[in-house]
Amino acid sequence: GSIGTQTLDIVAENPDKFRVVALAAGSNVTLLADQVKQFKPQLVSVRNESLVGELKEALADAEHKPEIIPGEQGVIEVARHPDAVTVVTGIVGCAGLKPTVAAIEAGIDIALANKETLIAGGPFVLPLAHKHKVKILPADSEHSAIFQCIQGLPEGALRRIILTASGGAFRDLPVEKLKEVKVADALKHPNWNMGKKITVDSATLFNKGLEVIEAHYLFGAEYDIIEIVIHPQSIIHSMVETQDSSVLAQLGWPDMR
Repeated sequence: GSIGTQTLDIVAENPDKFRVVALAAGSNVTLLADQVKQFKPQLVSVRNESLVGELKEALADAEHKPEIIPGEQGVIEVARHPDAVTVVTGIVGCAGLKPTVAAIEAGIDIALANKETLIAGGPFVLPLAHKHKVKILPADSEHSAIFQCIQGLPEGALRRIILTASGGAFRDLPVEKLKEVKVADALKHPNWNMGKKITVDSATLFNKGLEVIEAHYLFGAEYDIIEIVIHPQSIIHSMVETQDSSVLAQLGWPDMR
């Protein structure tokens, strides 16, 4: 997916800082094989069990051959790999919940890009992370921005969280035209290069609703202090307002890195 490939881009650019010990994929075994050859993980998982043979064939000429565990159990084993220090959770939907829980129970810090984990399991996941002294670090742009802005703020200093939204593919479309749109139209995001589901959710603004819930759990903020502002340029990734009316913002190019 987009989160995983972009994470590996950063790893490739910083080989002195990061090492990949395990990888989990869905069905793109060709790409997974290329990643195995480049990053040499100890363990890989392919969610579609019927593709294991194809993956082994793609790795036939590879110098490094990792252990392969297919299916849901494979993803869980990747998430709780004993040599892992941080797990990037980029699985779409509630399928990311079990692997995230497995990583937390193994004491591994989480770089969270799977918002459904908190939306579906926040009241369970957060106490579990606290119990195991695991850090949950938001990896998606808006919540990472908020996380950076609140560092060093004293307790009670936060007045307002301001989530920015690009507005998605339909932000300038007249309401009467919405009944004519197709899936292909929703996938034409003006700023971000993302997976299909989140791009469609961005077009409908459903994703922003999910991000409000995620912010509530991540930062312990009441819903009535979380606001959304349309910002078409996507340069400001989010903002926080403090009790003295100061506003702190995190800015960056919308390149998902």
